[in-house]
Amino acid sequence: MTKAFGSPDEIGQEAMQAVRIIESVVGNAWATNAAGEIACVSPGVLSRLALTLEEFGSQSDGGPLGWRRMIHPDDYERSIALWRSCLETGQHFSIEHRTLRASGAYGWSRTSAQPLRNGDDHVLGWYGAIIDIETSADAARFADMAEQAVQELPSSLSKIHPDDRTAAAHAAARAFWTGVPQVTRHRQRQPDGKYRWTETRAEPGYSVSVDIDELVTDREPRMVAASDTAGEPEPLRSARAVESIFGNGWAFDARGRWIYLHPFAQNSLGVTPEQLNVSVDEGYTAWKQLLHPDDYERTAAAWNRCLETGDDFNIEFRFRRASGSYVWARTAARAARDARGRIVGWFGIALDIDVYKKTVEALCGRELELSQLVDMVPVHIRRLGPNGEPTFFNKRLLDFFGWNDIEQLKTTAGSRLATAMHKLVHPEDSARLLDAVRHSVATGESYAMKYRLRRSDGVYRWVDGRAAPMIDQEGAILNWYAISIDIDDEMRAQNALRDRERELLQLVDIVPSLLWRLNPQGEPTFFNKRLMCFLGLDGASSDPPDKGRLADAFRGGVHPDDAFSLEEAMKRSVATGENFSKRFRLRRSDGVYRWVESSAEPLRDESGQIVQWYGLSHDIDDQLRVEEALRERERSLWQLVETLPAMIDCASPNGEPVYRSQQLREFLGYNLEDLDGTGKSRLDATLDAGVHPDDVAGVRERYAHSLATGEPYARKHRLRRFDGAYRWVETRAAAMRNLEGEIIQWNVICLDIDGEVQAEDELRLAQERLSRASHSASLAELSASIAHEVNQPLAAIVANSNACHRWLLAAPPNLERAKITAERIIRDAKSAAEVVSRIRALFKQRVEPQSDTDFVTVVAEAVHLIAEEAMRRRVRVVVDIEKSLPYVAVDQVHIQQVLVNLIRNGMDAMDAAVRDRVVRIRVRRVGDFVAAEVSDHGTGVEFPERIFEPFFTTKVNGMGMGLAICRSIIESHGGRLWAQNTETNGATFTFTLPIEVEAEA
Repeated sequence: MTKAFGSPDEIGQEAMQAVRIIESVVGNAWATNAAGEIACVSPGVLSRLALTLEEFGSQSDGGPLGWRRMIHPDDYERSIALWRSCLETGQHFSIEHRTLRASGAYGWSRTSAQPLRNGDDHVLGWYGAIIDIETSADAARFADMAEQAVQELPSSLSKIHPDDRTAAAHAAARAFWTGVPQVTRHRQRQPDGKYRWTETRAEPGYSVSVDIDELVTDREPRMVAASDTAGEPEPLRSARAVESIFGNGWAFDARGRWIYLHPFAQNSLGVTPEQLNVSVDEGYTAWKQLLHPDDYERTAAAWNRCLETGDDFNIEFRFRRASGSYVWARTAARAARDARGRIVGWFGIALDIDVYKKTVEALCGRELELSQLVDMVPVHIRRLGPNGEPTFFNKRLLDFFGWNDIEQLKTTAGSRLATAMHKLVHPEDSARLLDAVRHSVATGESYAMKYRLRRSDGVYRWVDGRAAPMIDQEGAILNWYAISIDIDDEMRAQNALRDRERELLQLVDIVPSLLWRLNPQGEPTFFNKRLMCFLGLDGASSDPPDKGRLADAFRGGVHPDDAFSLEEAMKRSVATGENFSKRFRLRRSDGVYRWVESSAEPLRDESGQIVQWYGLSHDIDDQLRVEEALRERERSLWQLVETLPAMIDCASPNGEPVYRSQQLREFLGYNLEDLDGTGKSRLDATLDAGVHPDDVAGVRERYAHSLATGEPYARKHRLRRFDGAYRWVETRAAAMRNLEGEIIQWNVICLDIDGEVQAEDELRLAQERLSRASHSASLAELSASIAHEVNQPLAAIVANSNACHRWLLAAPPNLERAKITAERIIRDAKSAAEVVSRIRALFKQRVEPQSDTDFVTVVAEAVHLIAEEAMRRRVRVVVDIEKSLPYVAVDQVHIQQVLVNLIRNGMDAMDAAVRDRVVRIRVRRVGDFVAAEVSDHGTGVEFPERIFEPFFTTKVNGMGMGLAICRSIIESHGGRLWAQNTETNGATFTFTLPIEVEAEA
């Protein structure tokens, strides 16, 4: 060792002594000066490295050469960096690294060092040790304790008298190595600089920390010379002999009274033997004052029994110290006998076991805690014997199986292991698990596998099981410890994730798009199946193509005219992280280039770094062709709109104009943009500026109605032309709707009909003139007919009047003949009066009062009158009369005339009809009226109101008097007559008659 040390003056005698003590306790000690220069190293280390102390301490790559050779290259830099930091800060140096062993192999070690400081707290040097460590828990604990010993030695040794330091160091080393507390007596420097005798307990580094009472006293022990023991009684001599070996001796006389107690013990207990013997005088044992009340009765009984029998006394109890605290001790004593075997006294020792008892108590608590932990930890724990047989199940596993005890595995037929496999493991997994357990038992290797266990409700659940052996120092397996974690939910989730992943992969392959993925540098790493097929790559192979092949295939497929711009766009996105979007042509496997639209976005991690790119390409070749065709069609449609001989206007859903054709703009003389800035909307400005003032209100009202209801718009009005002239136009508008039925635009067409309106006016005037002429001709014809009818009786009256005049002038007058002639005159006058009366009745339609009439009879006679004509014209008359109709007071002839006229009009309307030549007569009661309907299947009535006006007719040869006469007849009866078109075709004429009506006077 001395050869490995430098000059002692370099780091001081105290540091050198600390290093020697460390070397004797731990080994592999070393020391440096305050600058970190090596001052001493263990000779074994120098011998192993074949270096001298000077060579070991020489600098190499910023550190001692010896450390460079000892420490593994991968651990050297961090070890030297930490050492330099500790030199600067003065902090404790401790690090684990791999060290070159004597075998030539590297093994893990821990290097620990502390600074040595002077009274001013300045670092004088460093001392430390290199401790070999292993991977086991015991070795790790050893290393920790050894390091602790290294850290604690110098601080305690520096206060111990130099002559006592070696004994104190050896006691500390013995406590460290054996784990047995050591008690030493030595002189320790006090704050005033004086040394005083002290007793100190050196404790091992227990894993369980316990509080102990301090056993240090400053009373100097009384030295007993050998001559002092001469003539002492046997018990006392025996006590001193035992005390010289074990310490803390005591002696009693044969009666059980104290005769000796070590002075140090008296000082510690605060009593003398004489004081203790007072209890004997009081009828107690001599232990009364020392023992804990809970322990006295038990101890006294044992002591009295030994006094009677002479048996050895051995017991544990708690005794009270001078401080009043109780500590545990073990006392052992034997009887001292004379030559004849009689008991002459007792001698024994007292061993302080307080730390032991507290440690045991703490360990029991730890054991209980660990037992509870084993039962509460959310895993299944079991212990197996060296042969693999189960010996312990924790509570959670027992609850899982629904058992109370592992003894339920006992069977007479086989082993517990086989029974467990049969009862608890899924049949599909039991053989595999049993083979794994037997293999591990045979080889000592750990095993891990997933299998299914049957729960108490009979449900099998997946668990993840693992087992490892516990090995003693000789390498023999003591037990197997196994755990299993319920992973059934995890397995189900994993299965679901796998199914989901499989679905996603299928989705990626079947989605009608070309999907791809790039790495952060923009190199392709994945093509979906559809893209592989598009490029002509073999997508059926189980091994995906490598990155280079994917990149070559893609670059080779891009159209030469698009390759450069595509590459530049991709580089820009990769460099900036911006989204990628580009249209280009890509060659399909058949050699045809097709347009595709590609886009890609980056996937980033939590720090914002791009992990990869995901891209999507759509084949838009057909779409582009369709779009081009649509654009061409749109151009054609716009040309059509612009060239149509009509003015076109388009408006938004609220009616505001958004487009006007060239013809409309030229007609109005201004563009839509010219209406902006006027303070009005485009619609209001157009209406106010263009529509005739007499028409604008109606146009605005009708257009607003269409905008509100969505109904088509149609109207004729006057529109101002660019030259100021108003011209008649016909405007029609219809709503254009989307698939949901919402109006998205109004399309308007405006036709210039000014010429047609003027022509219609001229035609109407011509028709009115023609109608007047026709009416005049009809009146002339009617007048001629009336004159003809009246002229005959008038001519007869004139002739008869002349004849009567001649008969009266005859001589003599022929009165008889005159009388006859006068009667003829009266007859002819009545005939003329009847003609005039019939004509008056035709126009006046005077109704004669009649008695109540059965309306069914009236209808039947009218149908009978028209039946022959209907048959001739191949028209069928169908009558539908409600039962139990009341009687009505009517002029039967006039009502029949009305019915015949309506039926004949219906037959006239169906002259051009090929089928459904039917006239239907329906009679029913409606309130206080009888309603009659005459319906046909003709062309309908064009003017339902005007058709009842006199001289208005739609027939070629009609006079327009029939329906006027019919309405006057019905109104004279207190009823109504009207016409309406049916929903399909034809018209219906309806008249009503009151059930009770008074005849007109």
